[in-house]
Parts: sequence; C-alpha cells; structure tokens
Amino acid sequence: MKGHYFRRQQRSAVFVTLILFELVLVLLQLWLFVSALEGSLAGEMRMVVPGAIVSLVCLGVNTYMLVGLGKVDHES
Repeated sequence: MKGHYFRRQQRSAVFVTLILFELVLVLLQLWLFVSALEGSLAGEMRMVVPGAIVSLVCLGVNTYMLVGLGKVDHES
C-alpha cells in the first residue's frame, strides 16, 4: 500500500513539472508572436520567419507532451 501512495505522489510531481514546462512554452510562444507582430508592423520582416519556425517547434513539443500525458493518464 505504501508503494502505491509513493507512485501516486511521484506521478503528481511529474505532472506538475510537465504542466509548468507547458506554461513556459506557451508563454514563449506568446512572446514570439507579439515580438514578430511588432516587428512586422514596424517594417522589420527579418524576425517573422525565425519566430514562426521556433513557434512551430514549440507547438510540436507542446502537442507531443500533451498526447504523452493523455496516454499515461489512460494507462492507470
């Protein structure tokens, strides 16, 4: 019984850590979007493409992690 409680506690810590990492990635995407939008409105188009690429990478990582969390949640 004690091992089950420890695994549940450990799983909760992993979920909280992953959710916090997700939050950091979402905030990074928001920052990239705002800075690319400000740059494009100011006529600086050289930041738009790298910002879009990094934002797509962040989207891929977020999607991969959320799908993985869903699979782990359904296994228990």
